[in-house]
Amino acid sequence: MLMPTKHIKTENALIGVGAELLALLDMSKTASRLFHDLQEERRRNEITTIHFDWFLLAVDFLFTIGAIRFESGLIKKMNQ
Repeated sequence: MLMPTKHIKTENALIGVGAELLALLDMSKTASRLFHDLQEERRRNEITTIHFDWFLLAVDFLFTIGAIRFESGLIKKMNQ
């Protein structure tokens, strides 16, 4: 689930979804805005959309490794 395997594609593994989220965090966003942007980006690239619970697991993963932070209800990259 965290890493891609022969049964889980990179775009569906948490590390792949996390990478997409970091690429979309060019500015601070609410969780719902980030989820919406992710779904739009996936539709544009013809990648299957993900459920909100999988999105939250990816956000939790990024928070756990210190890649993002929550501030005033917004999700921010650590280097912003």
